[in-house]
Amino acid sequence: MKTSDEVLALLKENMGGFISGQQIADRLYMTRAAVWKAIKSLKKSGYEIEAVTNKGYRLRRTADVINAVYIEEGLRTAGLPVCVTYKEETGSTNEDAGYLIKASKDPVLVIANMQNQGRGRRGRDFYSPKGTGLYMSLALNRAAELLKTVKVTAIAAVAVSQAIDNIVYNGRNASFIKWVNDIYIDEKKVCGILSEAFLSMEDEEQGYVVVGMGINVYEPGEGFPADIKKKAGYLIGAGQQVKTGLRNDLAVEVIRLFFHYMNAADESLAIYRRKSNLIGNYVKVNSFVPDDKASGYARVLGIDDECRLLIEYENGQKETLTSGEVSVVKY
Repeated sequence: MKTSDEVLALLKENMGGFISGQQIADRLYMTRAAVWKAIKSLKKSGYEIEAVTNKGYRLRRTADVINAVYIEEGLRTAGLPVCVTYKEETGSTNEDAGYLIKASKDPVLVIANMQNQGRGRRGRDFYSPKGTGLYMSLALNRAAELLKTVKVTAIAAVAVSQAIDNIVYNGRNASFIKWVNDIYIDEKKVCGILSEAFLSMEDEEQGYVVVGMGINVYEPGEGFPADIKKKAGYLIGAGQQVKTGLRNDLAVEVIRLFFHYMNAADESLAIYRRKSNLIGNYVKVNSFVPDDKASGYARVLGIDDECRLLIEYENGQKETLTSGEVSVVKY
């Protein structure tokens, strides 16, 4: 085996993570100069290899390149005329989709390989590093009608959860939904969803809804930031085999299922309840309102037909939550 092939095999073994030149040299019994020469040869052959000081080398996941044409054709084959736009890097796909839907009769889907101003609920930042996630926003016209007839955020959560199970886990029920809109696997958050509605004061028909979905597909080579490291998860870890076009297939399946459940509200609600990781558990409630009675410890009784959380506090008082946040606690 050629030196460059040996180096390539080691980079693939550490796919998604960095490995230093010295580690490569030690593993393959070669000099650092030979490693550098092999890396240079691989780059000339078309392999995308990152080189970062004090970290080493990392092979980019070239087998999973986002292809807007493939995604749009996949959706049209499913009978969904969605206009798909891809951006290598952007501020926020929600903002991009909101801008594009104003000039489009058909739904708009914006997908980015990286966001530098990704947003979560309550103005929080959403970590969106390059090449490791599926960051996309679907924009739909007729906001007033949508908000009256469907539970958009809950439907998006069901679509993402089911799509992950279908595409990544071969149909196994691996993902769960934390009310209202987070997707969890093995008690780690792998996806956040942010839905925003924009209504015209003069003409409700001019309003639109944007549903943003950020999925941590791969483990970031540099890891997650300290503030989310303990709770953030991913679908595929470093060293696991990368399926060609995984993010493309996942995007098609999420959007296909989203439109399916838009027209199957009862089915969607049943799945939303079944996939809940809160029902029967005790939670800490935070309403973000000072001295609000909807704060404290409570047991989750269920989810009603409006996708509201039914809880019971320690004193026996029952409450229906329409907003706020809850976290599972040992009680």
